[in-house]
Amino acid sequence: MRINNHKDTANKPLTTLRIAFNNLCGKPGRAVALVTIVAIMAFVLFGGAILSRGLDNGMRSLEARLGADIIIVPQDSEDDYESLIVDGEPTGFYLDMSVKDYISQMEGVGQVTSQFFLATLGGGSCCTASAQVIGIDYETDFVIMPWVSQLLNRNIGDGEVIVGSGVSINYDNTILLFDVLYPVAARLEHSSTGMDNTIYVSINTMRDMARDAQALGGFPYDVDIDRSVSAILVDVAPGYEINLVARVMRWDIPGISVVESYGIYTNVASGLRFITGVIGTISVVLGVTVIVVLFVLFSLTISGRKKEFAILRILGATRTKLAGIVLTEALDLSLLGAFLGCALSVLVVFPFGRHIGMQMGMPLLLPGVGDSLRLLAIALAVSVAVGPISSAYSAYKISRAETYATMREGE
Repeated sequence: MRINNHKDTANKPLTTLRIAFNNLCGKPGRAVALVTIVAIMAFVLFGGAILSRGLDNGMRSLEARLGADIIIVPQDSEDDYESLIVDGEPTGFYLDMSVKDYISQMEGVGQVTSQFFLATLGGGSCCTASAQVIGIDYETDFVIMPWVSQLLNRNIGDGEVIVGSGVSINYDNTILLFDVLYPVAARLEHSSTGMDNTIYVSINTMRDMARDAQALGGFPYDVDIDRSVSAILVDVAPGYEINLVARVMRWDIPGISVVESYGIYTNVASGLRFITGVIGTISVVLGVTVIVVLFVLFSLTISGRKKEFAILRILGATRTKLAGIVLTEALDLSLLGAFLGCALSVLVVFPFGRHIGMQMGMPLLLPGVGDSLRLLAIALAVSVAVGPISSAYSAYKISRAETYATMREGE
């Protein structure tokens, strides 16, 4: 079959692809509507898959960086501590150092270290960044230093700071904290946890910093800086049950709250399961809805094009070619919609992924390039397949129609 009614297309064969393309161009409104439906599905599928994988990565990062089995904080401060770990929400609360000494002697207690919390003065000229500062004991710490040792092969001394990936620093690799300039020794890798917005210093540096903050009105005067800690982190000795050791601590030590890291993980994991469940449900429901809607739309459009297909049969088109035209149109629409939807999802999810995680109150660590490409391939394959699947019945129906009857129906 050849077309001879236009000089630009003269002597060009009327292939299935060409006919399908011309049909789509001839009905731009219909094409745009079908492409939009597929694009919405692709956007939700790929965006939902990326967010689900990012939440799962964030949970793994949180689990890895909790470090301690048990954390002791002042009574009724467990929610503040969880907000600090998960969201990096600045806080400050204090215990007497004697609590750490007592815990160190308890049965079932292995490693013990302490931390001292201090929030910078947000928006003030005394500080480069608004962040949480945590003083750690470099000699006994078993939570932060293992991560730092992966970045540096030297000891970090007093007067130096370690910053999380989200903390702003000066161009000369320094940071101003309470009117004192500190050199930045290392920057931790992004973890999508509160560690990203935290500054770490030695316990000696922290006590000097707390005095500077006190002079600026940023630290309470009734706290004994030299005899106070904010949190006591405990690694339970082998052979002991974490929950039993935690229970004894609650009974024996007044004025404290005992936080089990597994409890923090479980609380966040419950939220994760709910969110991923919602994303999965929406994706399935949307996929089924799109297939049904496309099925109806293709059935309606094919019914209105019976005379067109009858003329093609008269001109020599086979039944197989008619079915191929319908399927090719559906495939072209699905391809365009799938790529547009996935492209829009990339533009929304990746630049704003961290903000999305913050709004959900969940640690969200977006997947790497390889993982993202695999999810993209799956989303594209599913979205592209929707069109041909939805139009398969219409293609079969038009290919089986009798030419004479079809012409009479179209009169």
